Amino acid sequence: MPNWLDRLLRNKTSRRSNSLIRQVLGGSFYKVSDLRGDSDIANIETQIKTMRALARDSQIATALAYYATDATVPNSSGQIIWATAVDPKYQQVEDIVNTKFKQWNINNYARDHILELATIGNLYLPTTDLFREEGKPMQNQVSLDSNSIEDAEYEIITSYKILPEDAVHLWLQGKPCGYIYQPDEEGSNYVIRYPEDAIIHFSLGGLLGDYSISAKGKDGEVLKYDIQFAQPLLEAAVQPTQALSLLEDSFILSSLTRIVRFINVECGNAEEDEIQATLQQVKDMIEQQLSINTATGDAQSYVNPQSPNNLIYVANVNGQAPIGITDMNMSEASEADNDLLNYYQDKKLSVLGVPKEAMNFSSAEGLGGAGAVMSQRSALYANSLQRIETAYIEGWRSAFNKYFVRHNCSGFVDKFELHMNPIVTQMSTVNFERRDSALSQASAVVDLLTSLGVSNASDYKKALTEILSEVLPQTGAEVNSWDVDMTANEEESGNF
Repeated sequence: MPNWLDRLLRNKTSRRSNSLIRQVLGGSFYKVSDLRGDSDIANIETQIKTMRALARDSQIATALAYYATDATVPNSSGQIIWATAVDPKYQQVEDIVNTKFKQWNINNYARDHILELATIGNLYLPTTDLFREEGKPMQNQVSLDSNSIEDAEYEIITSYKILPEDAVHLWLQGKPCGYIYQPDEEGSNYVIRYPEDAIIHFSLGGLLGDYSISAKGKDGEVLKYDIQFAQPLLEAAVQPTQALSLLEDSFILSSLTRIVRFINVECGNAEEDEIQATLQQVKDMIEQQLSINTATGDAQSYVNPQSPNNLIYVANVNGQAPIGITDMNMSEASEADNDLLNYYQDKKLSVLGVPKEAMNFSSAEGLGGAGAVMSQRSALYANSLQRIETAYIEGWRSAFNKYFVRHNCSGFVDKFELHMNPIVTQMSTVNFERRDSALSQASAVVDLLTSLGVSNASDYKKALTEILSEVLPQTGAEVNSWDVDMTANEEESGNF
């Protein structure tokens, strides 16, 4: 019986590894919409491999690193993600969630989790249910008669990610139905389906309807299941990145050919043998560098185009040069070529969502902005960062709900809220300033009314409601229900 590690690490079949699409994508990546297989499973795998290849681009890798790093900034207590109870009576739930985060070493793995989520758009974490003995084909539950793990308690394994091409999240009529693990590319009916609790799926969305697969249900009937698979965050960067890469390669090849020049030698009426000897002497003068093989004693000339030793001085005879050099005028790229390169560079940067200065453009220091928070400079970056954090929080909310149900604590479901450090944007900064200003105004109004000897509590409540209703709407709505002690104000003002 293979253990869970063998099951996760087992190799794919040779038929899948010899796929033409995989061989093509092994060396580069292509526009996703131009490659379509004969099944949605093949299309998903093509999408994943394309994004893996895209993530090896230096600029794409930098952008993904920014997202993963900025999304995992810890709070003052050193927590990247933490829980609070929805009500004080559920304080125990808050303690359990935060304790499990520490046991699972979330701080160690959160950045890698979010990097995978941002790269592929999907993150799959296994639970102990995935490592139990496999059940019968397409059963709703996993057989627990023989357990390959000694500890039967349900746990989430945060240190291991499942390859996204190995996990297919199935839905039927809008309801989740479990997972297929290491599916057959042709959608074979003889696959193993695992329950929802076996894998935790973090997703950047993933509306149903784009992908589907036909498989047998437990009663033997062939059903068509929807597959939940979110589109990657930087999917739109594939085409401009590929075009830019091709342009950059062409510029490199062009720079290598810029050393080509035609040497014109005026030979007059010289004989053919004399011409050949003269041209050979000119060639030897140009190739002034010699390489000697110490083993054989052979000498071979070579040219270093940048060396001043390759300069040749030829005297004019009767005002005319016997040797002329014709340049192919490739010393510099044309303005049109530079404009095209800049066009695709800007097109690529436009879909990354990362401020241009942060990608080492338009800044003398490389990382411009004097250390300003990127989300304050770019609303697009802030929104994408918020989307990633929301997906990560929602994935853990679903994970803990499954955890509580499996531990017979259904009453704890959704009795907690998960938090990550809020995104600092220009608007949030303005809102913070507005709240500070409103609180200062409220304090000043209370002091003014107190100094005037106003003893009617409704006057205080009316003034506070007007000031706080816009910036603190919930607090402003509760002002009228406050029990205001006016005797304290009278004692403080000396009117009592």
